[in-house]
Amino acid sequence: MIKRAEKENYEAVIKHLEKGGSINTTLLSYIEKYGFEKDFQDIWIYTDNSDNTLAILMRHFNSLYVYSEGSFLDYEELSFFIPFIGAEIISGKVDIISEISLSLSGMILEPSTHMVLKNADLLKPCSRVTKARLEDCMELAELIFSIPDFARFYHSVEEIERGIRRRMEMGICRYFVLKIDGLIVSQAYTTIESSKYATIGGVVTREEYRKQGLASLVVSCISEDILKENKIPNLFYRSEEAGRVYERLGFVPAGDYAMLLDHKYKIPKLK
Repeated sequence: MIKRAEKENYEAVIKHLEKGGSINTTLLSYIEKYGFEKDFQDIWIYTDNSDNTLAILMRHFNSLYVYSEGSFLDYEELSFFIPFIGAEIISGKVDIISEISLSLSGMILEPSTHMVLKNADLLKPCSRVTKARLEDCMELAELIFSIPDFARFYHSVEEIERGIRRRMEMGICRYFVLKIDGLIVSQAYTTIESSKYATIGGVVTREEYRKQGLASLVVSCISEDILKENKIPNLFYRSEEAGRVYERLGFVPAGDYAMLLDHKYKIPKLK
């Protein structure tokens, strides 16, 4: 049975999400920031006949997040429930999202791997890496928009720049860059942070500077900064090459993840 979560369910919801650890950084962060009473965010608890919590569902704007310890959900019930939410992006563990995809036509399944930093001793020295400043926002945005995998979620460079500037001014995400002759050649930032976890994303290196280990330096530096605040660095990757880079830095696989995407987010094919 799916029922809306209320304020009195706060502890039960957090307890269930904490079982998954950093894979639930996004859900935990949004609940910590916005609670249960915002019009852009809804939370539901999926229970069995004995009122045991089996899953947590969260809508945040046009995204739906699903977390469950196992895959013993009633997917028929979910298939009737989800379309009413109008989500364009559905995220969660790959086994659950794969099952949901069978009942939802017109959406694209994109699997990924979740990783958590386990051996910080493997991080590289990062003396060449610095924190980004407000004057770097447009250059950061241009780099993001140059990558089709990232750009498909935005309408323009200006939209990305405004988001980066706002998050940087509010101090809710951290941005690190490596510059050569004043030009940002590699970058990484935290896409979301909770009180315990920080998810690293936006790892981009200019094409002409790749294969030089620069991304490893930036990811190492942002990871060290996260650790200073006693948070656990984590990330998601789709490319096997990226996975190997992160493993060499002390990250280990922590579960298979997936997104179901509306077709408008399909990555354009290169001509």
